[in-house]
Amino acid sequence: MTQIEIDKEEILKGSKWIRFLFMILYGFVINFVLTICIGLAVVQFLFYLFTSKPNASIANFNSYLLEFFHDSLAFLLFQTEDKPFPFKDSENDDANNEVEGEVIEEELETKPSEVTEEVKE
Repeated sequence: MTQIEIDKEEILKGSKWIRFLFMILYGFVINFVLTICIGLAVVQFLFYLFTSKPNASIANFNSYLLEFFHDSLAFLLFQTEDKPFPFKDSENDDANNEVEGEVIEEELETKPSEVTEEVKE
């Protein structure tokens, strides 16, 4: 039977213990957020029940909760090293999600002399 060598320096790295503390913190926060999500689902159903459409403000807030939940789970399950909100760099995400405008060039169909005549009038 082979023995497993344990590298004491690897175990005592501060970055690993800091990640562990963040994992515990986000584990508790996810539990709280899940409770909020269930409550909002009930409120959203009541809006749907009485108005036949969901509330737009709650739906917008739910999208933020879903993003936080996804980012937190990805961090907890070692899918990413990026910490979720409030440590997430949201400026880069907004820049990545922006759609660049398309430049369309169009030729001028009128003659320059016609344009100057219209300006004079």
